[in-house]
Amino acid sequence: MTLEISDLDNVWQPHALEYLRRAPYRNAIPLSNVTQLRPNCAVVVAHSRELIQGVASHYRDLPFPAVTFVAELGDPLPTLLAALAERVPALRTDTISTVVPEHRARQLSQYVRVESLELEWQMVVEPETLKPHELPDIRRLHEADLPAMQALAEQGGMVAWRPGILANGPAFGAFVAEQLVAMAATHFATTDVIEIGNIVTHPAYRRQGFSRACVSTLARAGFTLAPRVYLLVMTDNDSAYAAYRRLGFWPAERFAFVRFRL
Repeated sequence: MTLEISDLDNVWQPHALEYLRRAPYRNAIPLSNVTQLRPNCAVVVAHSRELIQGVASHYRDLPFPAVTFVAELGDPLPTLLAALAERVPALRTDTISTVVPEHRARQLSQYVRVESLELEWQMVVEPETLKPHELPDIRRLHEADLPAMQALAEQGGMVAWRPGILANGPAFGAFVAEQLVAMAATHFATTDVIEIGNIVTHPAYRRQGFSRACVSTLARAGFTLAPRVYLLVMTDNDSAYAAYRRLGFWPAERFAFVRFRL
């Protein structure tokens, strides 16, 4: 099989979407990188005889190098990674992060040097299963709330916080005496699927249901934008897992957060 590599353009985008939409939950992050987040991504497509064999992308708007991919078994993945590294030289020398389904982590490990791997549950919810958890003083967050959101992210030790997160979709916060004590935001909101993230509670207000109420409210808002909503939780975070289960989320698939070098 002779592989060709092309940068994602208006010709290849509909083909990439058709390829990725075969598994919208599993391919949610790559779908976001070829649609909503495309202006902040380098995206390459592997194809043979006009049939797509894989898609890989680098998302620039994070404080560390991050890639994601979907690739058929065999040659497409190393070829895609090499093509991305040509376009993003830092990928050749820096530690790279990715969040992928567990079976793709095994696929990746054949071609890279894995430095660490942590497992996460992809927790999904549907309108029929969502069990709302409501509290007073939960409201949508806006640009004026960004300083408080930044402070809360720092207090909660969030490593992937981005001040531009509000451009990706709605965020909701819980307030006590006008202080932001918990929040949940949108990593991306495509027409296919939404990922909820940046879930954090001030250390002094944990285990009081504040973040659960933020997630519940955000999930309801998310269903006005897309038919699928999910979030990721570490497999060893039993308290968060139980909280999301109480909201009607369930574990659909195990993902891996992998740090590696080419």
